[in-house]
Amino acid sequence: MGIAENTDGALRPLEGRAIATALGPRPIMVIGTARDGRANFAPAAFCAPLSYDPPLVTLGLKPTSFTCETLEQAGACTLSTVDADAAKAVLWCGSRSGRTTDKSAGFPCAWTEGESPLPYPRNAPSVMEARVQSITEAGDHRLFILEITKAATRLAETEEGRLDTEPTLLCLEHSTFACAKQIF
Repeated sequence: MGIAENTDGALRPLEGRAIATALGPRPIMVIGTARDGRANFAPAAFCAPLSYDPPLVTLGLKPTSFTCETLEQAGACTLSTVDADAAKAVLWCGSRSGRTTDKSAGFPCAWTEGESPLPYPRNAPSVMEARVQSITEAGDHRLFILEITKAATRLAETEEGRLDTEPTLLCLEHSTFACAKQIF
């Protein structure tokens, strides 16, 4: 089975990261985990809502990453959106391992309250606390199904009563970002 040519010209094949790019843009989520009281942050663009009730999201992480390891062990994390001012920190955190680097140097850090506090970027527009519901192998990533247990935002509401997501940093493709602007 092939993909037919469109009326504007021939379609060309896509593979790997180019397929993810074609599915974008997607919000950059900063995943917050902790080990031995030390904050770890990792940017991820493989995150999507799955269910409103209960609130479930999916998150894809490389199985070799420190964040994947700490999330599997702890069973909980924070998911935070960031704005354009955080683009350099996203690139910095995404190019280093939490095994050897203190990722809280990339983002001013705040901690959730409770028995097992989790880190999040202090200036995040939206922050969610999540616990792992399931983990599945998914190609070159590990797929986490997370239940959101708490969520809060600093985002303003539009005239229609929706969240104004314009400041949210989006991933266009690996290391290329934009911000959303409501068109209609």
